[in-house]
Parts: sequence; C-alpha cells; structure tokens
Amino acid sequence: MAKFSAVFRVGNIDVDPKTDQLKCADKQIEIQSMAMKVLCYFCEHSDRLVTRDNLRDDVWKNTATSNHTINNHIYSLRRNLGKLDPDVKYIHTVTGGGSSGYRLAETLVHYDARQSPNDDPAEIVPAASLVQANDKEISQITQHVSGRMLAAIVAVVCLVVLGYYPFFQTSDYQDVQQLTELPGREQSASVAANGTFIVFANKKTKQQAWELFASSMDNPSKSVKVFNNEGNRDNFPSIAPSGRKIAFHRLKDGDEGIYVATFDSSTLKAAQERRVIALKPNNLSTSISWLDETRFYYSIHEVSWAPKKIYLFDTSSGLSEQISSPALNSHGDFANTVSPNKQWMAILRADSYWDIELILYDIMANKFIETGIKLSHFRLNVSFSDDSKSVYFVDSNGYLSEFNLASSITERISQQQYVGYWPLKIPGQNQFLLQQDWGLSSLTTEIVSVNNPVVGGDGTRQVVVNNGLAIRAIEGVNDGGFIFASVKPNRQIELWRYKEGKAYKLDEFIEKAAYRYPLSLHWQQGSEQALLAVDGSCRSVNINTGKDSPLCPKGEMLYAGTYSADLQSIYFATFDNNQSKAVKMGYTGYPIEALPLLKNANMVRDGGKGILYYRIEPGNDIYQFDLVTQKSKKLIDRSYIANGYTTNDFVVVNEGIYFMDKPLNQSNAIYYYDFSNNSIRYLFDTPNLYPNIVLSDDQQLIYLLQSAHNDTHLLLLQ
Repeated sequence: MAKFSAVFRVGNIDVDPKTDQLKCADKQIEIQSMAMKVLCYFCEHSDRLVTRDNLRDDVWKNTATSNHTINNHIYSLRRNLGKLDPDVKYIHTVTGGGSSGYRLAETLVHYDARQSPNDDPAEIVPAASLVQANDKEISQITQHVSGRMLAAIVAVVCLVVLGYYPFFQTSDYQDVQQLTELPGREQSASVAANGTFIVFANKKTKQQAWELFASSMDNPSKSVKVFNNEGNRDNFPSIAPSGRKIAFHRLKDGDEGIYVATFDSSTLKAAQERRVIALKPNNLSTSISWLDETRFYYSIHEVSWAPKKIYLFDTSSGLSEQISSPALNSHGDFANTVSPNKQWMAILRADSYWDIELILYDIMANKFIETGIKLSHFRLNVSFSDDSKSVYFVDSNGYLSEFNLASSITERISQQQYVGYWPLKIPGQNQFLLQQDWGLSSLTTEIVSVNNPVVGGDGTRQVVVNNGLAIRAIEGVNDGGFIFASVKPNRQIELWRYKEGKAYKLDEFIEKAAYRYPLSLHWQQGSEQALLAVDGSCRSVNINTGKDSPLCPKGEMLYAGTYSADLQSIYFATFDNNQSKAVKMGYTGYPIEALPLLKNANMVRDGGKGILYYRIEPGNDIYQFDLVTQKSKKLIDRSYIANGYTTNDFVVVNEGIYFMDKPLNQSNAIYYYDFSNNSIRYLFDTPNLYPNIVLSDDQQLIYLLQSAHNDTHLLLLQ
C-alpha cells in the first residue's frame, strides 16, 4: 500500500493515511488507524471484489480475525464516510454468483506531486494514470480510461437486459454489525422519527430489573441511562413523533402501568414521568405506538385469560378507546406499529395455537385488512418504509422480508437468516435495527450437572451442554448420557444426544412445523427407543440416530407420555371437557383405556412394585396410587412448578423421590423425599425452575436445566 501513503481522493473525500484524517469541503474527521488501512486496501484493489478473507490475510494478517470484528470496522468506516458525504455510498456490499464481499463504488484519484488537494478537482489525474505523467500522456490515459468506463457501463446495461445482472447485484441488507454494547440483554428498541437516536431496555443481570437507556445514532456504543433511579422495571419504550416525549411500560411493584415522560434528545434523559394508564401485573409486554403528539395505541390483557386487545389512548382527555376485537379463544394482538404517514397500523395477531398473522388497520377508514402473511414464531414486531408503502417483518424462516401494500407481494430483502428479530427501519437510512436472537425464548438454557448430595456429593455444578438454543426437555438413557430437545428460533424442535462428554444433533429426526413446545421425552429402559410426546401426539425415536416413527393414534390429543415399568403400556394425560385425566395405551399404540381412579391426573410415572406416582390438575402435589389396593394418597405437598406437561419435575428411585418446588417466599430448589422415614430433605437451590430432573445411572450426578444469561445486543443490518 505504499502508493497510498500520500494524500489522495476517493469520490468527494480527501484521504490522508499518514494522519488518519478524512476531509470533505470544510468538514474534517479522524478515523481509527485500522479503518484507514481498510479504506486504503479498498482503494488499492478498487478494480476487484474484496472479501473478508482478503482483509483477514492482507490487512489484519491474522486468519483468526472474526467476521464480527471486520464488520464493525467496515460499519465504522461507512458511518464516518457518511458523515462527510451523506449522499454517496462509498462501499457497496456485493452478493450473488457464489461470491460475496465489498467493492469501492466511487472514483479514485491520486494527487500529482505538483498539485494540492485544494486544486480544481477537474484537473486531478485519474487513478489509472501515473503520478509523473506529462500533459500529453494524461490526455491519452484519460481518454483511454473514459473509453473503458463507458464500455463497462454499456456491458452492465447489456447484462441487465439479458438477465445476467444478478451475478453482480448488490444488496443493501447483508452487513450486520453490533450497534450497542451494554452488558446483559438489550431489547425493545424504539427509533426516533428523524432517525437520530434510539431508546431501548437493558437488563444487566438476571437479578437486576429492566431499565431504559438511550443512544445517539452518531455514537450508538455510548448509552445513557434514561432515568437515574433504580429498580423501575421499565420496558417497551415508544418515542413520540417530535422526539420530545416517550411512553413506556413500568412494572415496579405497586406502580404498574403505562407512563409518559418528557425527553431531551440532546442529553438523552427523561423526566417528569407520570402514570397515565394503571395496569395489572399480568400485562408483561405492552406494545405502544404513537399516532401523534397526544395519542398512542397500546395492547393489553383486560384479564389474564383474555386475548390482548389494542386501544387508543388520548393523553389530553385520559380516555381509552378500544380498537381491535380478536377472537376470545386467541392470544390476541401482540404488536402494533403506526406508519409514518399515519394512514396504517400494522398488527401481529396470534391465534389459539400461537400462529401469527399480519393484519393491516386503515386508521381513517377504521377497517381491518388481512394480508395473508402467516408467521410461526415470536419475532413480534413490524415496521414501515419511510414512504409508508411497505411493511417489514422477519418471516417464518428467519429472513427479513418486505410486504408491498399496493401489490400485496412479499419478498425477502436479505439473504441473512436468523440474524435477529424485532426489525425496525431507521428513518432516512437504508438500515434496520434488529434485536439479537436469544434462541427463541426469553432465556437460552443450558444443561448443568450437580454432584448429588444424597449419595455424598458436595453439590458443586458445572455446565455440560450449551448449544445456544432453548433446551426444553431432557431424559436420561443408558451409558450415563441423555437425550434432549432444543427449540430453534422458528419454534421448531431439534433432538440432541449427550454421550461420553459430547453433545451432538440427531440428524435423522424429521423436524416438522407441527412439532411445537410443550413437549416431553421418556426413555424405554433397556432399549434404543424413547418416547417423544409433542403437539398432542407421540412418536418413537431412536436415541442414537433420531430416526422417528408415529406411535400414537391420530386425533387423541395425548400429553406427557411415560412407559410402564413392564414396558407393555404407556401412561398419558388427556382432556375431557377441559379437565385432565389419565389414560393408558398399549406400547404399540392400542388399545387406549381410561384410568378413572387417577382422577384429574396430568402425568403418571410407574415406580415399579405395583405403585404409580402422579400429579393432578390443577395443582403440583405428588400422589401415590397402589395398583393392588386401588387406593391413592397424597405423598408430597408442593407449591409451584413451571410446566404442567413435563414428565421430569420429579424422579422416582428405589429409595425415594427427587422433586422440584418453589415454596412461598423461598428460592427454586431440589428436594428429596426419603421412603424409609417419610421425610423431605432440602438439597440445593436452582437458579430457575425448569422442570427437568435427570439422574445418571449411578445417581452420582443430577442433570438440570438453567438459564444461560448471555449478553445480547442491538444489531444494525444494512
């Protein structure tokens, strides 16, 4: 890069590699030295595509340099170039034809030693010429270069006409950079109408409360805490059109509701917050979108079991008007976004099966319009184009997509899959703000092993599996390992095996959209088969390959399947007039018979020796049923478990029962019930109450699920 040591010009910007300075007209800024090296490398190779591997090898000279690092430097470089010359895009992303990378998009020139950067740009020699060229040579070379450029333009036009242009096509939405840098989790961003700042929620640790932060788009890595006080549990902010007010959801105990506060965009601080709508604590994720300076839409549950509805609130009168009426048996309207021209509101509506539809609401005509767009995950937000003619969302396969209101045509606008969710178009920019994926649920989970205190262990724990997804069911199998189910970002499940200290995906398992959480796993002891109960049915699964086959009859709606001790039957829970009951099915799928003596049971485990153990619905207590005497008795009182469809919230062994519970005002914990003296022993606290307990063959280890509180950030896609 020797020839780029002196000042040169790219487009309208003067570049000085020696001082790391960029200048355009009367504006001058200094950039990072590595960003300058990247810019010089682009200029030196302006005639070809530059890949990340090129930058790794030739600029960083380190093959271990991550794409994330490279992306951040290119983003920083683009942003600084944009500050100086906002009307020109200097670095284009190129995809298609099997290649991807970057290309310098502007004319590059070197200054003759006899010239100054202040000379007339029309007299500057193009980069293809030599610095020492005389006037005649300059004229000849200029004509030659102009001819080549003209030929290239003609060639590209011909390729477009002939349909070959996709090979060269550039995409605006391929580059992903981390935008914000707070420790913990960042979510629920709102972008100002002028695109200059954002407000978002952050939760530093699992124990701390959600709080609001704001960042300028000129310096997004520097975030300011919106309110000085702690413990507000503030979330889901929305910026008013003027940028001088924000509305947000506060869940501080006793003060729950939607609040409005004044906002200073110069200091990024809010003040004078006041509660305008009191809410019950069950409203955990209110969606807010301003219509104008005095009115905003919001969605809430009227009562815990009712679907979410959208209301329009007037801050001047203090009155709310109901806008939407989703079906009573649905989950309702989870997101609402008003278009920039205030004509439309985009709504995401979930039915009773959590399938989601994009609905448009014509604000002036008070009319709801179905788009036909169906989604199958919880990426619950949408945004509009600056001209209000398109709606952006993340489709069921994880791609950023665009729905054109006039043509009703949907197309993907990024080839990046599962980059993030909650897509927000940044006004005035060809950029989107995305929320980094947490592996579907609000908490990615991992599997830990605990040295079992019952057999002399010291209770120490270590992480044994973290695959970056939401692990939702585990089951012990032979050889000291286990199988487990992970939920992907599109809500579909994968099956995994843990064996000899390693976890691997069972590739022969056929993933289907119908296989959704809740689910459960149970091993058929002494075999290579396990039972997967999912979506009201069940399948037999090979624990080594994942190859699965149907087992339960269609239409039976069976849950929480467990094998009997003699392996001749399978116990299930089902429903009769919305009340759970226990049934028994032959191990081949027939016959199915009711178990009326196990009234209201929602899970049954066979402890052997003629004894069954079960839960009842509603409730968490553990009962014992004697198959000989045909009598039941309550064995263990419990306060709370997190999932009524699990099969592993308690485990029966010859000597006793390991079980989970969260007594009132106490921590989540594991307990042990001793058959010999009918006593209960506290074993250890658990960070969460994900109801899955698995014992190793020798009972030396207890395997549990716990939250993996990974840092997640806001991303910029461009």
